[in-house]
Amino acid sequence: MVGIFDNPQLLLFFIFGGVLVAGALGVVFHPNPISSAVLLVLSFFALAGIYAVIGSVFVATMQVLVYAGAIMVLVVFVLMLLSLHDEGIAKLWNYPLKKVLVLSVVALLAIVLIHSVREGVPNTEASPKGYSDSGSYEYTLSKSEEGKAGVIAEGNTAAVGSSMFLDYLLPFEIVSILLLAAVLGAVILGKKNLGKKTEEGEP
Repeated sequence: MVGIFDNPQLLLFFIFGGVLVAGALGVVFHPNPISSAVLLVLSFFALAGIYAVIGSVFVATMQVLVYAGAIMVLVVFVLMLLSLHDEGIAKLWNYPLKKVLVLSVVALLAIVLIHSVREGVPNTEASPKGYSDSGSYEYTLSKSEEGKAGVIAEGNTAAVGSSMFLDYLLPFEIVSILLLAAVLGAVILGKKNLGKKTEEGEP
């Protein structure tokens, strides 16, 4: 413990990590969906703090602006549109099959997490992308005829942007499609709920 207090960066990592884990557990186990959404915002801020501690200031900023801002507005919009109540969430546990399914998924994720912690980070011998030999943020866009780096994107923002739209373009677009599908699904489900209320004569 003495080593942790002597290293402010490591101490901040454990603080933000503890807040992140506590917020994530609150999101899962809190019965109120709106309170879970607020705890999710707290988890996003804690994750942004971890990114800032390890030096990824651009990713930390995007974490706050995109996820803690725009994505959470979308989540709260979906919750309000679907009109979720505590009773509706509690009814899920009245069905044994759903209970077994949820517990099975949790157990599977726990096994994967334990296995990942034991195995460690894969490909540790490979050089990380976005870093130079001196430790600065660099991403090689093209190489010269001699095999040396020709065009280099320097800086954290340039390295993250280059890697995202060159190495991870397909996952980036898939996430965009999933978010669009979530919005469309929320609108369709919301219209169904409004139709039911109108037929039942509710205001």
